[in-house]
Amino acid sequence: MDPATGNTQLSSGAGPKTRKVREPGYSRIAHLLREEIFGGQLMAGTRLKVSEVAKRYGTSTNPAREALQVLEGEGLVTIEPNRGASVRGISEDMLLNVFELKIVLWEYVAKGFVESASSDEIAQLRRHQEDCEKAVQACDEIGFREANLAFHGCIVDSHHNTEAVSIIRKHDSWLQALSKSDPPTLAQMRRSSAEHWRIVEAVEKGEAEEAGRAIKEHLVNTQTAFLDRLRRKRLKAAD
Repeated sequence: MDPATGNTQLSSGAGPKTRKVREPGYSRIAHLLREEIFGGQLMAGTRLKVSEVAKRYGTSTNPAREALQVLEGEGLVTIEPNRGASVRGISEDMLLNVFELKIVLWEYVAKGFVESASSDEIAQLRRHQEDCEKAVQACDEIGFREANLAFHGCIVDSHHNTEAVSIIRKHDSWLQALSKSDPPTLAQMRRSSAEHWRIVEAVEKGEAEEAGRAIKEHLVNTQTAFLDRLRRKRLKAAD
């Protein structure tokens, strides 16, 4: 056992060798907690003690504490002095606020992509959208989710404004978790794919303003779909 890390190391003697066991990092713990929050396993108001989170995921307290701080930054957890962390309720107002910011940032980023993307990046965007379309035709929700992430990632990943990109990624991480816990319908996937094609066409034509309008409409419709999911969950919980 390495006293500095707590990891089990390979034996140097003649006896049987033990694999080095690596504890999950804080980003992995944050991902798992995020999915449980949106999946309903961790309800609003649930206390999240660092020691209990560490025990639950087989890690030390440091990555558990860092994971909770990540979720606090995303607005999913509140941390109060002397009281610790607790799950924050995901309200419709909160979602509206998130999308209000997302729409402004994505419109800005999409215009920047048109103005700076290389021919290879534009071709890659089309390939990602072709993957989205194939997934829709196959009614493959998982494949669509992966292709959709790649499509949007292609637009945002190379943008020079790292602060804007950081905010987009922060909110996207928990929207992805929400989407995973309540997948889109086939009709929503078809609509989303059609909106992607409009974005691709604007990018290929070099029309920055049209690309901005197209992605704004896309996000407004996505916002409506997420709000519908939250309302259904709220009504179901009230029954």
